[in-house]
Amino acid sequence: METKHIQLHDLANVLNLIDVAAQKGLFQGEQLSAIGSMRDRFMAELKEQAPAQDNVATIEEPDTAALQ
Repeated sequence: METKHIQLHDLANVLNLIDVAAQKGLFQGEQLSAIGSMRDRFMAELKEQAPAQDNVATIEEPDTAALQ
């Protein structure tokens, strides 16, 4: 069985997906805490693993217009 790894761009895509879904109001109120906590963990991992500061700045301000 082949081992698969999640890449940094995968985490960035998940963050973008969470942000777009939140903007569209797709989460219930009781879900926001868990989703926000998960987003915070993904962002922390992305910042820790990101090779350059420019990469982190781009991730913190996702281009959600392309996903709408």
